[in-house]
Amino acid sequence: MAELEVRRHAQRSDQSDEQSGLSDDGRAMCVRVAQTVPPYALVVASPLPRATETARLIGRRLDSVDPALLPELHGLPFGFWNGLEELADYVRLARSHHGARRLAEEQASLWAAFASRLSGAERALAVSHGAVIELGAIALAQRLKAALGGPVFGYCEGVVATFQSGVPTRIELLRVT
Repeated sequence: MAELEVRRHAQRSDQSDEQSGLSDDGRAMCVRVAQTVPPYALVVASPLPRATETARLIGRRLDSVDPALLPELHGLPFGFWNGLEELADYVRLARSHHGARRLAEEQASLWAAFASRLSGAERALAVSHGAVIELGAIALAQRLKAALGGPVFGYCEGVVATFQSGVPTRIELLRVT
């Protein structure tokens, strides 16, 4: 079965600059994570520099940039994620806001599309952004009737989803210690 890791980018050097690359700490974290992961058949990232740099360091290459990993917010205000600290907060947001539900479902479908590009037991890496990953993970977990809990994803954290013929079969949290 194909596996897709969806990870948040590492720490950027300038928090006030959306186009900022990674900080030294962010690069060091990526190198540590890269030592613990298997080879990837596919490595994709959001177009922002912090995501592409994270993908190159963890995945050891970057096959493509996909703007869908930096999605339209569908009426959610920029910064909507401020104050959301638990995955359960995203479940509540998706229940109460149409735009959040739409973004969540779009991400879950995008992840399935990435997985459909894999064959057999191949593994892929997609590097995206906080809030985007939480919403996609919640949507995928709900499709699977699986529970995801705990804090929102920190740097280089996210989920690994297993797919059979493009259909999700399992989702698990990826935490960095």
